[in-house]
Amino acid sequence: MKKKTPFRAGFIYTTVLALIVPLLLLTCKNEQAVPTQDEAKTAIWGKITAANDKWAAGDPMGFTECAAPDIIWSDDLGAQNRVTGYEALKTYLEAFIGQIPPHQHVLIDPVFQYYDDMVVVSYRYQGTFEGEAAAPWKVTSVFRFADGDWLSVHENWTEVKQ
Repeated sequence: MKKKTPFRAGFIYTTVLALIVPLLLLTCKNEQAVPTQDEAKTAIWGKITAANDKWAAGDPMGFTECAAPDIIWSDDLGAQNRVTGYEALKTYLEAFIGQIPPHQHVLIDPVFQYYDDMVVVSYRYQGTFEGEAAAPWKVTSVFRFADGDWLSVHENWTEVKQ
């Protein structure tokens, strides 16, 4: 019977480790699986609805509750050139506190497009002030799933010209 030399035993040990360690690292990721499309839709639409409900009640800050740190926001009110980042969005929306009259609203025709950890949502916002329909807005929201939550990374609000 032939004895194994230290070189050969070391080679086998190194080879086994070289194969097993990467497999362990791949299976031990601490990332949360991306939710299903139904789970994503429910979570994201809940955030969109809550933010819009607050807006219609006169509180613009609901949109900060679902904004990612790297959010980009544009609208036809005062952000035509873009608001970039959570703190800038917070400052921008604070200027609307006390300026939004409470009103009724509906969110119309939402469409969801799914791209792994990103979801694009398009819908229309229709406000009604004292029984009179205001000009509708078309909205595009982009949400990203990270750290177990869906947060908005892009919001674009455009008034529909009639």
